[in-house]
Amino acid sequence: MLQDQTSVGHDDGALLRAYTSVVGLLCKIGMAIASALILLDLLLIGGAVLLRYVFSSPVIGSDEVVAFTLTAIVMLAAPDVLRRNGHIGVDVLVALLSARAARWAAVWSSISVLLVAALLMINGWKAVTLSRMIGSLTEGHLELPVWTLQLFLPLGGVLLALVATEMLWRSFAGSPVPGEPQGGAL
Repeated sequence: MLQDQTSVGHDDGALLRAYTSVVGLLCKIGMAIASALILLDLLLIGGAVLLRYVFSSPVIGSDEVVAFTLTAIVMLAAPDVLRRNGHIGVDVLVALLSARAARWAAVWSSISVLLVAALLMINGWKAVTLSRMIGSLTEGHLELPVWTLQLFLPLGGVLLALVATEMLWRSFAGSPVPGEPQGGAL
């Protein structure tokens, strides 16, 4: 299991400690929901296979629910994975950098994540409003409103932005940034 590498340190300022605690709690809630959805998907897929091939009785709508939850799983779990430094990174290259250069790489990384988060928030919200305006529904038996699924795009963007802001703040404050050698502020 991944450990939370953005622990609240005594050297952090009170505001950074409070922000880290709030972001950590939100990420844990998102990860808990994503984990529950993965278990739900496992049960739905396993049950559908069992019912279809053993009892010749297919489950109607289970594929739709699984497809529906996949976006939620990714958008809710990605911020916590980023926060715990569990994402795919170019650790070999960053390890070759000096402490100062590694911090600047962390700043660049955080800014890049903020830009992606902004795209998710802006374009996700546009997709939600368009789908809601035209009344778009999923294909299949359930015909769920597409905009409810798309709401996870801006929500995931907000969570990613919160994590990236914490990482950026830590880079400038001289607090430990996940996966970096110990060093001072920029």
